[in-house]
Amino acid sequence: MKTASEEGVLCNFSEGPCARSELTLGLTPVHAPSEQSLALTLTSPDGWQVRGARIEGRDMFMGVIPVRFDTQGRATVMYGSCSSDYMVWRLWVTLENAEGEERIRFFDWRADGSPQ
Repeated sequence: MKTASEEGVLCNFSEGPCARSELTLGLTPVHAPSEQSLALTLTSPDGWQVRGARIEGRDMFMGVIPVRFDTQGRATVMYGSCSSDYMVWRLWVTLENAEGEERIRFFDWRADGSPQ
């Protein structure tokens, strides 16, 4: 599993799930195609619950796509295509534990291909 915690480093799901601190995100199909159903799988630490999630364009406003993870960390989403040859999407995830502590993490990936 690749860990990419720095700003600007894109997830490459063809290499496996993407880690951000204590979270791990998987995406299928791994080449993240536009205008097709995508399956997300989010793994979070024990005791932490997803309180909110959304997908947005990282560098270009493409609207806000709400994401609703089930209790097992799965969600299905779809985003539109972009006329640019290089579209990066960002998943924002807000987590909360039983004590009310909140954490916000994000994952970036390139649509329709690899991160190169």
